[in-house]
Amino acid sequence: MRTAASRLPKGFSLEERLAACASNVEPQPKSRAGQWRLWAPDGARRSDPYASVVLDLGCGKGEYTVECAAANPNVLFVGLDVDGVCVMRAAERAISAGVENAVFALHDDSDLSQTFGEGELAAILLNFPTPFPKKKKARYRLTHFERLMAYRPLLAPGGGVRLRTDSMPLRDFSLAQLEIAGYELQWNTDDVRAMFPDEPWSGYERKLVAQGAPVCGFAAVPGPAPERPEQTAPLSLVSYLPENIEDLTYVPHGMQGCVENMKGRRANRRAKGLSEWTRPII
Repeated sequence: MRTAASRLPKGFSLEERLAACASNVEPQPKSRAGQWRLWAPDGARRSDPYASVVLDLGCGKGEYTVECAAANPNVLFVGLDVDGVCVMRAAERAISAGVENAVFALHDDSDLSQTFGEGELAAILLNFPTPFPKKKKARYRLTHFERLMAYRPLLAPGGGVRLRTDSMPLRDFSLAQLEIAGYELQWNTDDVRAMFPDEPWSGYERKLVAQGAPVCGFAAVPGPAPERPEQTAPLSLVSYLPENIEDLTYVPHGMQGCVENMKGRRANRRAKGLSEWTRPII
């Protein structure tokens, strides 16, 4: 099986490539907490602060981030990713496009409180995040209510969270999490492209849409903070699949295996004259 590393050219050095695009890479993102509006390369500070800061959490190769930054030159777009090669390619893309207001950093997305100050972010963008369909990995989802609670103090007044995904089960799970975390919906759609036809694309999105994927999503802002938020929603994304899975025209990324298993088990039960089998909790 080929891995990301196996596709890299012989003699590839991530350190050298990151050094070559250092103008758009922040090597110490935690040192910028509370000061991102003044960001400039090499630890320097701008004399004229950016109007606002937008976080693209899990930015991938940066296509979406760079296009958004190009369209909003007075806004600093910060792209974080857990993959150093993605950070490198995103920074190289920004340099190639002549975009100076997009900066990228290698970052574990589990704790943002040391990287951004209170009220520092105008928006948190979640573009096609990993869905982690199984129940036992629900807390890794970027829209789990504990994460949504952690985003609240980082958002500026009026700032919010925006999700785009090919997975309607993830979107529907996330809607339940928004309610638990006290967020208020601004919009929710099964077709982001119809609602925002001029929305920038990412390479990953183009690949999924070519396979027949929908692009659904929402935007939400924090409302009154709940006193004791508790998880009350089903955690397996299987719980958010439609009952008529045989009629699915597109299976969300990461759920192909479980959907095929469900179809097979149902077919076996029908062949044996048994009642419809209930969905598993994975």
